[in-house]
Amino acid sequence: MLAELQSFIADIYDADCGHRLHDFLITDRELATRLGRNALPGNIEETVLVAEDEDGIAVSVFLDEALLSRLDNADPMNKLRADQLPDFVVVLEGISHFNYIGWCAGRDKTVTLLELELQAEIDKFVTTALLAQKQEDFSLLRNLHRLLFDEIAYEPTLTRKERERYELANSYAARFCRQLLDRVSRDNGNEQLREFYRLTQAQKMSYIHTLAWES
Repeated sequence: MLAELQSFIADIYDADCGHRLHDFLITDRELATRLGRNALPGNIEETVLVAEDEDGIAVSVFLDEALLSRLDNADPMNKLRADQLPDFVVVLEGISHFNYIGWCAGRDKTVTLLELELQAEIDKFVTTALLAQKQEDFSLLRNLHRLLFDEIAYEPTLTRKERERYELANSYAARFCRQLLDRVSRDNGNEQLREFYRLTQAQKMSYIHTLAWES
């Protein structure tokens, strides 16, 4: 499932990061906690660990083993149910972060935490919308924007700065994705997504402001 999802997202943006997520995957919580220098909250199910030095960056992706087991048994790539969405978007977030970090690193492009979260929010919406269309689940498609951007709850352990970053990413992604539903499966929709993926953070924010003004 992970390899299929990673390729699915990369194909949307025509942006292969050049690395297989499986080669960087950790499912053992204890190991992820040690690599994260004991900063991994006990209830977290996904995180990307990044270390940087003069030789480059080292990346590990933690996805909880129980989370992956639930999704593998459910087979969301062929039949994604609304009750699977919370698990599904957690996995999507990890894949999104990994793809974007790898793609940017291959082009010496710097990336901020806010930009990572913004792209992940968009990736979750676009990927799920495309799967819902493919599976002809029009009920999920109609309710998707509300489910992903309105009916959300933030971890109480987040710092004020972290929560503000997540809220800002959610707000901007919600504006961007609102106008995608009738375009995302068409060629011009994919072209818009690919162009957006390659913008800087400042350009992305400016673009979303323009969309909001035009609407």
